[in-house]
Amino acid sequence: MLGVWAITLAQAVDFEPSLTSPSVDGVSPDVYTLRVFLPIVVAPPDLPWFLEQHSDLRENYFVGQFGVDNHPSGWDRGAYLRAYIDMYEVVHDVRILRNLDQLLTIVADGNDILTGRIDDRSGTVLPGWGTRAYRYGPDCNERYSDMLTNALYAYPLAAFARIVKENEYLQDEFGADADRYYQMVADLYEAHEPFVTDQDSPYIDGTSGVYYAYPDNYYDCDEGGDFSGIEAPINWTVIIAEPLVELYRASLADGEPNTEYEDTIIKVANYIWWNMHFETSPNKDRYLTWYYWPADIDPDSSTRMEDLTHGARLAEFVVSFHDAGLQNQWRNERIEYLANTFTCGAVIGDATFANYIDGTGGVYEDDPATLYEWLELQKYSHQSSCNTIADHIRNAMENAGEDEKYNIAVFAKFARFGKD
Repeated sequence: MLGVWAITLAQAVDFEPSLTSPSVDGVSPDVYTLRVFLPIVVAPPDLPWFLEQHSDLRENYFVGQFGVDNHPSGWDRGAYLRAYIDMYEVVHDVRILRNLDQLLTIVADGNDILTGRIDDRSGTVLPGWGTRAYRYGPDCNERYSDMLTNALYAYPLAAFARIVKENEYLQDEFGADADRYYQMVADLYEAHEPFVTDQDSPYIDGTSGVYYAYPDNYYDCDEGGDFSGIEAPINWTVIIAEPLVELYRASLADGEPNTEYEDTIIKVANYIWWNMHFETSPNKDRYLTWYYWPADIDPDSSTRMEDLTHGARLAEFVVSFHDAGLQNQWRNERIEYLANTFTCGAVIGDATFANYIDGTGGVYEDDPATLYEWLELQKYSHQSSCNTIADHIRNAMENAGEDEKYNIAVFAKFARFGKD
């Protein structure tokens, strides 16, 4: 598995024999060649390419775009920041963290709590990165510090802090920034208090769940009006919960596990599981489906399956949750069912995908590379009869004339998860 870019080579080492050195074929030579097997870390062939993207990315996507009235939505920039996390986890090259720290400093310095910019929904200054990227407010042009955008920036901040706290040798160079980012994300969640208890819990197994609910005075013109208190789409809940997984892991590294974060992410995981439905493929492979809106909420007067791109965010949360050692509802077998959602549910041809995770909704027309986030489930996708996630995405990308250098987010995800 190429999760770590390393190979073991036999190195020839010459040494002078001692008086007790054993003979070879009855002859005691003057010098022996000892073959010692030592691990030699080899950088991935295209690490230089990854590093070369940094300067343009910094200038085109970050410089001058934070600490402003209208922050970018976070979808693209959050994915690019996450790519640095993925790539560092593969190669452990400190240059990646240095580059990431540059970008995160720009993001952190632009936090509304530092610049004093107002959240129009509450009429106050809130931690986060207020945006007009969506048509917010009764007049469809208000500035909201919404937790979806905030979480897309909070995840890489929290993940950076976790990496530094888990590795003592990084703390001299990055420790102060790691502490700053950890506290910034902690303050964000304390101020917004995004999760509420699921009214349907406790569930049949006695566990409880929480989800993200839109806060008071939350108007979204695109979605149809006042959403105050409404249970958000499941992909919002998992995106907003995932930074807390990183904060929890960072607290473990500090030797002081934060039980509040642990409790919250476990309850999110419970909530997700109890929104799942089992389906069976023609080849008898079991897979999971769920609705874009939770099963008991239908604010847009239509019930439809989760779409393929937003569904990938649930996959990312489940993998992060599992990696934190909190299996709970999401044991290996159930994660395999989730991997089958892509391979046995959404795949409708050799290189063709459906718009929805259950194979409905027509053909997915966007670039197949944009499905890269599903690669986090690659190692769980070997148990079905439906081929693996990486094989399906790679085949579709080749047919579309794309490769792993589509962008750094795709490249890093393949490097970390796609090559087992």
